[in-house]
Amino acid sequence: MLDHIVALLGDMEEEELAQIYALVKAKSKTYKKPLAFLQAVMDFKSAQAPDGSYGYQMTITDDVRNRYGIVHGGVITTFIDTAMAETAFALDGHLRKAVTLHLTVNFVKAGEDGTLYCRVTADQNSHRIALFQAVVTDQAGDVVATADGHFYKSAHAQEAD
Repeated sequence: MLDHIVALLGDMEEEELAQIYALVKAKSKTYKKPLAFLQAVMDFKSAQAPDGSYGYQMTITDDVRNRYGIVHGGVITTFIDTAMAETAFALDGHLRKAVTLHLTVNFVKAGEDGTLYCRVTADQNSHRIALFQAVVTDQAGDVVATADGHFYKSAHAQEAD
């Protein structure tokens, strides 16, 4: 198997090899940080957000496009879901688990190039349930998608590795 992998890698440009190396590193992290690989594919990062909301960004690459050349709707949904969960963790420092109960995504415009931004606001943040709204925009500030999500939160410790 390794010989086949090395043969495929031999024909790739340095930039492609760097991307693959980053994904392999992220994959190895998934045993301790479950979303590491998906976040690496999306190039998911925290970003500055206005008005007490929480901001995140992802980079549009060929890896997240569908057959029509636009960002796959499932990737945008994953971006929103991940941003909302990260917001739950940011709001409650003791939180150990945030699980999506309900997520409704409304697609407004195709995501095509550059960077997408997700602004998340908390409508409710009780002991066990958080309700969020999200707006995804492109680099021009145009709305790409909106979403509402409900998350179950738990402060219970996870089992040791």
